Amino acid sequence: MKSKRLLSERSCMSWTIELKPSAVKSYGKLGKVEKRRVRERLMQLEQSDDPLHHTDVKALVGPLKGDYRLRIGGWRILFTPNLTQKMIHVYAIIPRGDAYK
Repeated sequence: MKSKRLLSERSCMSWTIELKPSAVKSYGKLGKVEKRRVRERLMQLEQSDDPLHHTDVKALVGPLKGDYRLRIGGWRILFTPNLTQKMIHVYAIIPRGDAYK
């Protein structure tokens, strides 16, 4: 399964968000309210000049060093940024308790 772009392309966007198949599957299982919250927050990141310095984004440590997480209530979105292409590869949308296992 190929990656999927969650958000529509617009000229004002600084970054591109790409969902990996595992994240697409998790996104599909979310409830209506959670889907809306995730979509809105990813749009904020996409439009940001520097999404890695967003207030709810933190760099991960240990085996996940180089990746980042976005906090949305009780959910965590894990992603890998590609700085040269200005692309964010989302590979997981998971509940907080399962995020770092």
